[in-house]
Amino acid sequence: MESDIQFAQPTDAPKLAEVFFAAFSDRFNRTMFPDNPDVRAWFEKNILCGEGIPDDQIMLMVTDSSNPDVVAAFAKWVRPSSVSCADHDRQAEAPVEWPESSDGDLCDRFFGTMDGHHKEIMKGRPHYYLDLLGVHPSYQGRGLASKLLRWGLARADEEGVEVYLSSSPAGRPLYERNGFQVLDGRFSPYPGYEQVNMIRPVQSQ
Repeated sequence: MESDIQFAQPTDAPKLAEVFFAAFSDRFNRTMFPDNPDVRAWFEKNILCGEGIPDDQIMLMVTDSSNPDVVAAFAKWVRPSSVSCADHDRQAEAPVEWPESSDGDLCDRFFGTMDGHHKEIMKGRPHYYLDLLGVHPSYQGRGLASKLLRWGLARADEEGVEVYLSSSPAGRPLYERNGFQVLDGRFSPYPGYEQVNMIRPVQSQ
């Protein structure tokens, strides 16, 4: 399948949600975010930028060349931000209102730990952050995840900054093949599921 990366728009959020719920269908993710209408609506609005994409975020997608209305994969990158750490902390103080049918305690535990590790490890250093990467199961094994990953790595290399992410067990091999190193602070928010923090150092030119 020939495929080109495109910039997703807020109106693409429902299509991106289709990919997310198909790709992240393990027991952990289904417990945290069951595929219910209220969860989909919340996810499209708050995670997939259905109400607008912030200036420091980039939503990418790859469509099926034979059916451009079908999204095969997507990625959410966060570029180095001019917002200070103090400003970011103040913005993050308000508790998140999770959708009613999600597991709010698990969401708090997972995202709270992940965000805490991110801040502690990067300590305000400029870096690219891969927030989310998903490939629909029907399109896996075609190199789409690598393509979306390398899009951000190329820009980080141009700017001479690190790349940080928090990886699921399934994603870790891809990131290790692309130069990411596992850091301290791995955590298990759910039985049988281990999340790891990973960093790709600045690449010498």
